[in-house]
Amino acid sequence: MTEVKRNMKTAPQEERETIISYDCQTETWHIYTDEPKHARKYEKYVTHPQRKGYNSAGQLIMLEGDIDGGTVSIRKNISEQRRKQMSEFQKERHRSINKMLLFSNRASQDLSEITQPN
Repeated sequence: MTEVKRNMKTAPQEERETIISYDCQTETWHIYTDEPKHARKYEKYVTHPQRKGYNSAGQLIMLEGDIDGGTVSIRKNISEQRRKQMSEFQKERHRSINKMLLFSNRASQDLSEITQPN
């Protein structure tokens, strides 16, 4: 059963929090938030909430419950330009690592040739 609180006051901005936790035994994600933006965002994923809170205007400002049948991932939206920069950085990094490995393999072969008696 959902506990519904009406005419709640919105928490001050510096005190708002969103806590998302995972229970390994039940394999469920649980959310508590008193950040109105997050409460509205996650409301559709919590079909049987434990608690909901609304302000005097009837807007959802607090939500608590289990996220149904889902997994949680956090993505940061990045621009296409930034994505290309990151891709180029990774390609260059990969090339430099391969060059270092190639050099170290050759160096060890050269050393073994010098130190091995014929």
